[in-house]
Amino acid sequence: MPGAIADDAPPAPADNPYLQPAPTQPVGYYDYFGKLLSPAEARSLVASIGLDPDDPTAYPRIGAVEITETLLKQGREIFFDRDVGDMFGLQRVFGFQDGVTRLLPEYILAVLRQGMVPTSNLKIYPLRRIQVGDRTLFPAVPVSTGFELKRHGFRFRTLGDILQSFLPIGLKLSGDITCAVCHAMLDPKGNVLDGVPNGDLNIPLFIALAPNSAAGFARLNFDPLDPQFQGNGKQIIDSNGQLVTLPDPKKLEFAFDSAVMDVPQGNFESSPDRINNTTQIPTAFSFQNRPFGFDGNFAVGPFGGLSAINNAVHSSEVNLLAAAQRSAEALGIDPEVYLGVVLQNAVDRKIRLPEGDAVKPSVWLRQVAPDLTKAELEDQIPAPGAGTYPLLEPSLFTYNGLIFTPDSDRKTDIASGPFLFANNAMAAWQDSLVPPPNRSEENRLALESGSVARGAKVFEQANCATCHIPPFYTDNQIHPIAEIQTNPARGRSRLGLERFLVPPKLYTFDTPVPPPAEAATLDVPTEGIADSPTSLPKGISPDGGYKTLSLRGLFITAPYLHDGGVAVSKNALVIKTDGSFEVTNPRQMGLSATLSRGILPDAANSLTALVDRQLRALVVAANQADPALVRSNLDGTGHPYYVDAEAGFTPRQQRDLINFLMAIDDKPGQY
Repeated sequence: MPGAIADDAPPAPADNPYLQPAPTQPVGYYDYFGKLLSPAEARSLVASIGLDPDDPTAYPRIGAVEITETLLKQGREIFFDRDVGDMFGLQRVFGFQDGVTRLLPEYILAVLRQGMVPTSNLKIYPLRRIQVGDRTLFPAVPVSTGFELKRHGFRFRTLGDILQSFLPIGLKLSGDITCAVCHAMLDPKGNVLDGVPNGDLNIPLFIALAPNSAAGFARLNFDPLDPQFQGNGKQIIDSNGQLVTLPDPKKLEFAFDSAVMDVPQGNFESSPDRINNTTQIPTAFSFQNRPFGFDGNFAVGPFGGLSAINNAVHSSEVNLLAAAQRSAEALGIDPEVYLGVVLQNAVDRKIRLPEGDAVKPSVWLRQVAPDLTKAELEDQIPAPGAGTYPLLEPSLFTYNGLIFTPDSDRKTDIASGPFLFANNAMAAWQDSLVPPPNRSEENRLALESGSVARGAKVFEQANCATCHIPPFYTDNQIHPIAEIQTNPARGRSRLGLERFLVPPKLYTFDTPVPPPAEAATLDVPTEGIADSPTSLPKGISPDGGYKTLSLRGLFITAPYLHDGGVAVSKNALVIKTDGSFEVTNPRQMGLSATLSRGILPDAANSLTALVDRQLRALVVAANQADPALVRSNLDGTGHPYYVDAEAGFTPRQQRDLINFLMAIDDKPGQY
């Protein structure tokens, strides 16, 4: 490690690149598969292809998206108000709304108790014992929901306005959810912070409360045919014409709910890969922060992969039934067995597998839901070149072959438009976001005292900027697991799909939905991102990898690392006048002392654990002592780049570095 710099190093000059605001996305420019083009550059590109640059339809025909104020407004509306996923799977099969309703009396009482005061973590008090897997919610013992509840006052126009005012951000009267339930939070004054992760949202509880949450069994490491789950399961006919007995739905539900409840708040499990790789809710400050996903798998397409990950949220990450397509090859589970497990305990009894003679679940599904556009392909279409559902080929743009793009002629649907409109609109809006300002008194004092400027020098001296390059504090690269050394679970999610990849294609962005048979298509560029159009992004193969995370907004996004395992509570440390720290409460270390209890970790203390190896060791030990966290692969290991005494830095320099990291907001050098 490099040597330390002097404690009395002068403050950085005003033009220090580490303290300057990052550039923002310019309105009026065009996105062209991740390249930002000025109007003149876009015109030149259109002309070079032989189209008329004065024809506004020429731009979407080549895959260029004009960034306008109107598009940004539409993107926010979709993000905040449009429901996520296919409601057939999420509600009629899985039963998300039914699960939330189990706590409806408690929720109403909690809202009334809250009154007109906004809260970023509504607490409910069970009125009775509620069993959720192997966990019990006891009467009168508070349960953190993580719901962001803003109050609108008494200016209501309709009954719907009144009812909606009782609901948290991102939850609709229908029981459907929007992107905002995870990606917006309230500041202490009750203002909505767009794009900030709702870090304590109790996703595990509301997943486990659903009556058929085990329909998501492939999200965790479950073998549904394990003998321990045998009992009263139905018999089905598998893909080979053989009779197979499905797991007992009650046993599987209990085991799955118990596993889900292992996961701390603010984490979710969405990839159907049979890996316990729960993931933190990420930020939506996405401009120049590509590739996307903790492993960087979403790297191609409009807005540098951002439209691709938006698409995944609405298709592959939520669509429970479509994962049956490649379940034999990718999961080792026969597709009929997969569908049978999902359907045998469906909330809607009309969809459940029938009593009596064994059936093929895929045949039964098409009998009870013959119209795909009203079932698992609601608002989704196969990507061009991906084949025919239910045997689509994955690509770097869509890992299940499906694309979220509602029909073009739905006047009442804010996501309706030409092909890929909704994904691109959300991406453009997300790219317009910046971290909110850090208005804490600690940040003000650190800036005024020169600590932030000195910390920027430490950041540079410690070679942090090798990967976290200002002003966006990322190198936009994916680094192999062997280099980062973080828990590998999240970096291996899609390795099994690489052998099935086809070149990514999209319809032109002026194509109506549903696309006509002769619709024109575009080849999605992959040069510089992957070795070939059918290989995963560079850095992932053969063993998995992680993207370099941006450091913008660290003060509001604890805990840290790709697994979110570096978590320390507010009361765990005391910071001394020389910048050193003392561990005053070792039981306040790790996720089991913070998010597992519905308590957000302290950002500064958690960052200290990130850069101090002795403190990190305590955090890792605390995580590894919790069997639930071990089962979820949440430990806080890896990223062995420390700024501590062993690396040659003083406590004061370490504290200055923490203050600098906490200051990387919309304007790092200003309060």
